[in-house]
Amino acid sequence: HCALAADGRVVVYLGDDWEYEYCYRFVSDRPVNPTDRAANRDLLDHGTLSVARFDADGTVAWLPLIWNHGRLTVENGFTSQADVALYTRRAADLMNATPMDSPEGFEPDPVTGHVFIALTGNEDRKVDEVNPANPRPANKHGHILEMMPPTVNGKPDHGADRFDWRVLLLCGDPANP
Repeated sequence: HCALAADGRVVVYLGDDWEYEYCYRFVSDRPVNPTDRAANRDLLDHGTLSVARFDADGTVAWLPLIWNHGRLTVENGFTSQADVALYTRRAADLMNATPMDSPEGFEPDPVTGHVFIALTGNEDRKVDEVNPANPRPANKHGHILEMMPPTVNGKPDHGADRFDWRVLLLCGDPANP
């Protein structure tokens, strides 16, 4: 579930495997130091957690979950970054992230850099809750999304603020949707 940003920072993809929950990404503040293993021990101690908003134009925006930015304020019940970390689902709701059909697993392709997301389904999704990233109501069988980060110097930049995305595959029997 890990990849690198163009500048060498560590990127970790995370899914909240439940109906109507979210896709997240953590980007470390510092890059990996390939010559000093000890310097890399605490890379995941500091960085930015973001949540995904899948837009109808085929782009995904990574929305940083940072206290006192956007709607993550005292007025909305967040008194510190600790509150954002403790109430991440609520923070994602307030940031208008895309509620997903149980995002379970992420797998970055080591050759292309594309990221595949396994969504295991959401039988509770109503017809009026369908969106481009979750295209079926009562999604019993799940689906797979593909995210394509932009490239920098010919390499995928997993730390970019926006990616392209598409529905790669709808699971189940096409004769019995």
